[in-house]
Amino acid sequence: MFPRRVVDAVVGEALLPSLRTARCVRWRGDRACRACELACPQQALWLDPLGAWHLDESACDGCGACASACPSQAIDAPGVDVNALQRAWRGAGRVTLGCARCDGHADARVPCLAGIHPEALATLLLRHPDTPVVLDLSSCQGCASGALRPVIEAQARQARDYARLAGALADVRVSGRAEAAPARAMDRRAFFRLARERTTRFVAERLAEDGAAVASVSLPHRPALLDAVRARLAVTHPTVAPAGPVMLPVAAAWYVDWDVSDACDGCATETRARCVVACPNGAWRVARSQGGAALTHDAASCSGCGACERACPRSALSARPAALAADAGRRSKRTLAAGVCRSCRQAPARGPDGLCRHCRTRLALAERMRPNA
Repeated sequence: MFPRRVVDAVVGEALLPSLRTARCVRWRGDRACRACELACPQQALWLDPLGAWHLDESACDGCGACASACPSQAIDAPGVDVNALQRAWRGAGRVTLGCARCDGHADARVPCLAGIHPEALATLLLRHPDTPVVLDLSSCQGCASGALRPVIEAQARQARDYARLAGALADVRVSGRAEAAPARAMDRRAFFRLARERTTRFVAERLAEDGAAVASVSLPHRPALLDAVRARLAVTHPTVAPAGPVMLPVAAAWYVDWDVSDACDGCATETRARCVVACPNGAWRVARSQGGAALTHDAASCSGCGACERACPRSALSARPAALAADAGRRSKRTLAAGVCRSCRQAPARGPDGLCRHCRTRLALAERMRPNA
């Protein structure tokens, strides 16, 4: 017989979260973001002043709370297979989701319910609006990550409210007794079976990542969510009402639209504006043309993290509600007049001298290095 803590220690090695730095807001320069660090119930990860992400593997229990809290979906939750959750809905009158330590019946299990991203849960609710969902939290009280119970309940409400905006009368409930769940022992055969299943799943996930194209979607859960919400809106709102499309409130929104004031200069029409650099999802872009440039934004790629707003040196950005369907595509937010550099004839000019910043620096260095006549 193996104690539960031994089982957790063995299979937990394959259930550690991983960070995709290119999507991390803090790694891209926004030191204000500490969502993953604050969400960890074990204090197993921390962020240094330079933006680096540190994980104490001996303290991490693989709950996935950091992944659900990350505004740019830069952290992959360990052991959470959205496709497996989808299969639990097939032909079921009611779906019960539980964690790996849950004693009761569950149609699908994940290491911890906190690891199910709200966007992924909302997608399932939109696809199956007539199927009640029960989150079994009976083991939270006896779990080392039991403090996450309020977080799980809040994420469930957020997913439910989003689905209801699209007209899906989703029903999400939580169940579970208040007392601590008894710690179960595990016999030798069950122990090695569990270790084999976890290891096999871990290797399969890593091979799938390596075989897939590197050009993955910036927000992993967003395409499925938008497909589901647009399909639901086509049923509940077949025509656009006189009041306009269904809008997503800015408060706690997963994606927002932005207004750009006249103070915006495209960071003086540099090659990359500050908002473009700060955005981890590619929602902001500068489109070039012979006549100038345009600052564009795509709400479907926005995570509402606010990094662009904090990075703007002119305080020119202000958030406003986005359409729930986020189907407007990439829209121009600000037209930026820009001539062509008189030296390289490629980059946009910046300043009255008609030079881009790179050529200005290059010519200034050349002038300093030139010997005096």
